[in-house]
Amino acid sequence: MKTLIYTIACLSIILSCTYHKASLVSPSNPAETPLNTDPTGSAPETLPPSQLSCATTASISSTICFDSQVLPIIYSNCAESGCHDSKTRAEGYDLSTYNGIMKGVSAGSSSKSKIYTEMSSGKMPESPRKMASSQIAIIKQWIDEGAKNTTCGARIIDAATPTFAKSIKPIIDTYCVGCHQTKAAKGGVILDSYALIKNYVENQKLWHVINYHVGYIGMPQNQKLGVCQIEAIKKWIDAGAVNN
Repeated sequence: MKTLIYTIACLSIILSCTYHKASLVSPSNPAETPLNTDPTGSAPETLPPSQLSCATTASISSTICFDSQVLPIIYSNCAESGCHDSKTRAEGYDLSTYNGIMKGVSAGSSSKSKIYTEMSSGKMPESPRKMASSQIAIIKQWIDEGAKNTTCGARIIDAATPTFAKSIKPIIDTYCVGCHQTKAAKGGVILDSYALIKNYVENQKLWHVINYHVGYIGMPQNQKLGVCQIEAIKKWIDAGAVNN
């Protein structure tokens, strides 16, 4: 009898160690998040982890970073279908890569760089779309600093306790507003004000698209947000998505 009880006890311990409870996909781990840009929800793929790591306040310098500041601005304002993406290559320019962007850049001199002069004159992007002066200033500074292909990670001022003004709006402005502004709303989506952004928070579309959830077209389409950027948005939404 004692042998039987001992055997049952051992089997129970073994089973408890080998059993793993199923877990939900964590929004903070994009390696687990299903990627599907097909709104029908078919043929899901797996998106590799973002290369944009989380940069702390202390690690952020005044030098402009290509991967997290320049490239997203050019993606959302220039390198889209019908303009300067890898397929259309309008006027021979593919602005979806560093090498392609450098065709219109004279490193160290923004005044001699076609990309900057076209932006600062208002010629590009074409009307009615308009770039923010702060974004044009970033492009100028990056070129004047040597237009280096730097990788610095996602820039978050405060990912622990994000505010709309300091953390969330800069993300939306950099990655989204180029395509989703009042006078040029791609897909009818406008994200250039708190009230409009809040609408997409309340109907949960913002959360689904930035995580590339099945059944939604993942945004930004060219470059998924970094882990800490998504986490900052999650914390802001969980705190009530207030205009702070």
